[in-house]
Amino acid sequence: MIESTTLRYFYEVAAFGSVRVAAEKLFVAQSAVSRQIALLEDELGVPVFERHARGMALTAAGELLLRYAQDNKTQLADLKGQIHEYETLAKGHVRVGCVEGILHGLLTSFMPSFIRTHPGITFSLDLMGSHAVGESVAEHKYDLGILFGASPRPDLIELQKIEQPLCVIASTQHPLAQQRSCTLAEVADAPLALPDRSFGLRQLVDRVSSKGKFKLNIAVETNSLSFASRLVAESDLITFQPSDVVAPLIEAGKVVAIPLTDASLRSARATLVASYSRRLSLAANHLSQSLIAYMQGWQRPVKPGRATASRTPARGKPE
Repeated sequence: MIESTTLRYFYEVAAFGSVRVAAEKLFVAQSAVSRQIALLEDELGVPVFERHARGMALTAAGELLLRYAQDNKTQLADLKGQIHEYETLAKGHVRVGCVEGILHGLLTSFMPSFIRTHPGITFSLDLMGSHAVGESVAEHKYDLGILFGASPRPDLIELQKIEQPLCVIASTQHPLAQQRSCTLAEVADAPLALPDRSFGLRQLVDRVSSKGKFKLNIAVETNSLSFASRLVAESDLITFQPSDVVAPLIEAGKVVAIPLTDASLRSARATLVASYSRRLSLAANHLSQSLIAYMQGWQRPVKPGRATASRTPARGKPE
C-alpha cells in the first residue's frame, strides 16, 4: 500500500519537476524526498520519473500515478468536508471555476448576500476559459463551474443557464455609438480588441465569421475581458461582450452596448455545470441551489445604443 506521505512527496516532485524545489516546499531534506521516490518505484516495479539534467519528467506510469494522486487528494478533501458537515450543515469549502464575464457580472452580484447568509462556507473562485472550466469540473478539481455556451462534455450536468447575448462594446465617442443594432459582418472591418481562443465567446464569434466567410480585423488579442473593455473605452477599438460584463463602464458613460442581431450571438448563454460522477458536498449543494434560483431571476436588459444594465435580479435571491 502506498503511504500518504510518499504520495505527497511524489505529487510535489511531479508539480515542480524538481526534487530540490519539492523538498523546499515540503520543508524536508532532498535526501528524504529522493528516498521516498526510490521506495515508491521499488514498490511499483517501474520508474515513475525520467531523470534529466533540467529536472524530472513523468513516465507513462508516472502519469497514471499522478491521476491517482489527484483523485486521492480530492477524495480526502471531500471526506474532510463531509466529516466537518456532520458538525454543522452551515460549514464547508466550495471550489468554483468560472469564465471572467460571469465572475465580474453575476457572481459579484450574487456572492455578497450568499456570504452573509452562509458565513461558515468558504470559497475558491478561479478564472479560466470555458474549455478549462469544463475539463476541471469533469476531473473533480472544482465542485461547480460556470462556462460560456453549452456544456462541452457529456460527463457534465447542466444545472442552469442564463442569457448572455453578445453586444458590440464601443466608446460613447465611437461612430458606431448611435447604432441601435448590427450584425457581426457589418462591424468586421472595425479594429477589434478580442479575448483569445480559450474564451467561449471568442469561439462563438469565430464560428459566425467562418460561416459567413468574412475575416475579423483583430488589432489586440488578450486573455482579459476587463482589459479589452477598458481599452475600448479609451480608444477607437471595439469588442464583443455581454452587456453585464461592462455594466460599470456603461453606467459611468464610458461605453455603449449595441446588440448583435446574429441568431447565435443573440441567443448566447452561460451555463452552470457539475460533474455527473461526483456527489456535491452539502456546502456545494447549498451554493448550487441558491445560485440556480438566482440565475433563474437574473435579468440584464440591453437597450439599443446606450444600453443600461440592472444589477438587481427580478427574483431568486440567495437562500
